[in-house]
Amino acid sequence: MRKEDNMAEKMKKGMAAITVDDGSRRVPIHNIHGEEIGVFYFHPTDIGIIARYNDMVGRFDEITKPLEDFSGDESDEKQVQALREAEKRLYEAVNGLFGGDAAGAFFGNMHPFSPVGGAFYCEAVLKAVGQYISGQFDAETARFSDRAAKYLTERGK
Repeated sequence: MRKEDNMAEKMKKGMAAITVDDGSRRVPIHNIHGEEIGVFYFHPTDIGIIARYNDMVGRFDEITKPLEDFSGDESDEKQVQALREAEKRLYEAVNGLFGGDAAGAFFGNMHPFSPVGGAFYCEAVLKAVGQYISGQFDAETARFSDRAAKYLTERGK
């Protein structure tokens, strides 16, 4: 192999990817028994996530509208279509919230509209997600505030 060819090959390999810390975190999802049921990726410093979460929760009735007359009769094609439409809307909303396939991580093992504790499973997921987002965002904001205060204090000297 010529020296130029070898150099070109090394450059191709070296330029295959750029790695940037975007603040994302890999978050395992556990059931109440501590078993991992999925994984999603989260950006705790994404200042738009709270607004997107609140918007999604505010649209929950719209998302579930196809289920208004749902009786659970899976032999009725109209019922099955209503369930599929609500599921599609929910998946789009959850994926939009996190900017990726988070719905598959949360609902890959259990249908989102399965009844759990007197409510839909997806409602339990959304409640847990809201609590998680709030806690993570608060922690990251506190870390940032501490750092910013340090620099502002040093500048004022």
